[in-house]
Amino acid sequence: MADQPCKVCKLIRYFMLVAVPLLVLIGTRPDVAVPSIPIEMLFTNFVAVAFISVLAFRVYKDYFSKKK
Repeated sequence: MADQPCKVCKLIRYFMLVAVPLLVLIGTRPDVAVPSIPIEMLFTNFVAVAFISVLAFRVYKDYFSKKK
């Protein structure tokens, strides 16, 4: 048996160290409003920015970078 835990076990432990107290705080304080985040708009903006970034990179790489 190994005396050191694996990387996944460490990651799970760190996640639990953060997630469990956060869930306890949320569960004991029901009067705290959870902010609503417009997921659809965030995803749409991310896709649009990613598309424009990739397009700009390809235009730069194909037309403006120095050819060897």
